[in-house]
Amino acid sequence: MSALSQAATPEGRPEQRNAISNLSGSALNFEKWSRSFDQALPAHERARPGRWQRFCLDWLTSYRVLISGVIVTNLGVLTSRLIVKPPVDACLTATAANIIAAVLLRQEEVINASFRLVSKLPVTLPLTVRKIVGNFYHYGGVHVGCALSALLWYCMFIGLNTARVLRLVKTGNATNMLYVDIVTAYVALLAIVSICATAVPKCRVSFHNTFEVTHRFGGWVALLVLWIHVGITTLTPDNLTPLYAHPSLWLLAITTLLIILPWLRIRRVPIIASRISAREVLLIFPYTSMPHTTTMRTSITPLTEWHAFATIPIDSTSASIIISHAGDWTNNIIASPPKQIWIRNPPTLNFLAFAPLFHSVLLVATGAGIGPVLSLLASPAISHMLNEDRKVRVMWCVYDSSAPHWAFALAAIRKVDAAATVFDSKTGRPDVGFEAPWLAQKEKLEAVMVVSNPPVTKEVVDQCKIAGLAAYGAVFDS
Repeated sequence: MSALSQAATPEGRPEQRNAISNLSGSALNFEKWSRSFDQALPAHERARPGRWQRFCLDWLTSYRVLISGVIVTNLGVLTSRLIVKPPVDACLTATAANIIAAVLLRQEEVINASFRLVSKLPVTLPLTVRKIVGNFYHYGGVHVGCALSALLWYCMFIGLNTARVLRLVKTGNATNMLYVDIVTAYVALLAIVSICATAVPKCRVSFHNTFEVTHRFGGWVALLVLWIHVGITTLTPDNLTPLYAHPSLWLLAITTLLIILPWLRIRRVPIIASRISAREVLLIFPYTSMPHTTTMRTSITPLTEWHAFATIPIDSTSASIIISHAGDWTNNIIASPPKQIWIRNPPTLNFLAFAPLFHSVLLVATGAGIGPVLSLLASPAISHMLNEDRKVRVMWCVYDSSAPHWAFALAAIRKVDAAATVFDSKTGRPDVGFEAPWLAQKEKLEAVMVVSNPPVTKEVVDQCKIAGLAAYGAVFDS
């Protein structure tokens, strides 16, 4: 029997619980326990992954596997092209193809259509298949892989183009257009490299505003220069293909339309701010028929930064988001809520939309992370699961859970799970990384879905996977 299996037995269960609330009827029964979040669990309570298992958890994630798969595929094509000495325009076409794929995978309609299709797969499929399918929300890995592959192809294009210009200079056949072409090529390369460099996870977290500005404006510069390349390439003496017949032209045209489209669908809406606590604020805004389990991008300054928040439908004409302190932008919103905010349509489905893939599921949230879970709990999908006698359990860790401002959340949770587990972190934070897999194993649940900050999300997902459970949490790649 594994360490976690032993911990999941009544004998291995800690006798004291950290401010756990069992929602039974209208009463909240609290038990106190002394173990804090920062205290290490005894060895017999927590599963210890082996080296290979830890390597898989840290490196062989679905996100990274998708990145690697896309890059390896492109490297294979690139290698085959090197053997046959590809023309310059072929490299430019491959660059444009990868860029359009990267942009397409960030389009809201593509995301929503894909998520709806996946979420409707029958629950009768083998659990192994459903576990794999549940990782579909890591599609961002394909976006990253395509972006890096575009950089590889563009580097090859730069090399071939530079060699061609040098040959023409030596023979005295260089033209001003060629000089313009080579200069703008290196400008585009600098823009693409800057985009990729600032998108490295550690850089993106430490310098998020820089990442957003570079990603947006660098992308526009690169796209503009690629248009110049396509035009100039068709004007070179050795080119026999007319401009309209170049695949790059049409790929860039579609990419340009895809980049412009989101800007045509942003709008500024009035908001009503309701302070939940010193750490959270609820923003209510008009929106007709907000879908459940969706994420809305919001902004105060649309040209520089956008932030994604899970939506909570209120009625047929309005919706809300919960903002918790997580940085300068959120802190400013909480301290001084604006009267209006920009939103980008349409909202996109998030990974919680895949809950119906499983016969039973544990929904884990900490703090304001309960917002996305509340949206799921109120959705027709959960009603359908309950009507089929499928089990839906909820675990929530929050500061001062009995405070009046959280009454709406507790009421929504109670409607679905009368015996929900609620930890009050006011007396010490629980080890959610242990509690979640323990409860899931005790209740014989198939999957665990967690909405929390990055460290807790990773801890819960890792511990659940070690226990053999399907586990999912946000990838924080937006």
